[in-house]
Amino acid sequence: MLIKEITLPRNLLQVSQATLPDQQITVLLGPNGSGKSTLLAYLATHLPECAYLPQQNQSYDALSVDDLLTLGQQRATSPLTIDIVTELELAPLLAKQVNQLSGGQQQRVWIAFILLQNAPVILLDEPLNGLDLRYQQRLLQLLPQLKTTILMVVHDLNYAYRVADWIWLVSAATLNEGQPSNIMTTTDLTATFATPVSLHQTVDGAVAFWI
Repeated sequence: MLIKEITLPRNLLQVSQATLPDQQITVLLGPNGSGKSTLLAYLATHLPECAYLPQQNQSYDALSVDDLLTLGQQRATSPLTIDIVTELELAPLLAKQVNQLSGGQQQRVWIAFILLQNAPVILLDEPLNGLDLRYQQRLLQLLPQLKTTILMVVHDLNYAYRVADWIWLVSAATLNEGQPSNIMTTTDLTATFATPVSLHQTVDGAVAFWI
C-alpha cells in the first residue's frame, strides 16, 4: 500500500509518500515527541477499513470482557481462523468487568478487541504497554499469523527487529523506511535517539541492540 501526502500538525511530519507493505508488519520507531502517536491517529482517519488501538483505552461503563470482545467480533466482515481469546489467555477474564482488571489485563483485552475486528489494516500504538514478558512473547508469535497489514509503535529495538518486516523511522519531521537490516543501523539509531546504540550479533546470527 502506498500512502501519499502525509502532513501532521505543528510541522511534526511532512511526507510525500510512504510504503505500508500489504499483509506485513511495519514497526514505527522514533524518539518521544516525534509524532508517532499523531501519525497513527492521522492514518486512522485516512485509511479505509482500519482498526486502531490508541495508547489510552478505558471502559467507563460496566462492560464485561465478553461483551467488549463480542463488539469487536461484530465489526468483522469475516471471522478469524485464529482463536484470539485462547492465544491471549482471556478465557478466565470473560465474565469480569473491563474496568476492574489490572492495566496489563486491560491491555490484552483491548488488543483482542482490535484483532477480532479482522480489519485489512491494524494500527497499534504501543501495544506492549503493560504487558509482561509472557504476553509480549505471545503477541510476537500471534501477529505474523494474522496475515494482515499491521503498523505498530514499539520502543524496544530488539522486539522491533524481531517482529518487523518493514521499518518506519521518524525523526526531525522526516520518515525513513525500509527493511530492518537497512534502517536499524547503529549510525541511524544513534542519531535518531541521540544516544549511543551498539549492535551485537551472535554466532548463530541473532541480533541484539545495546545502549
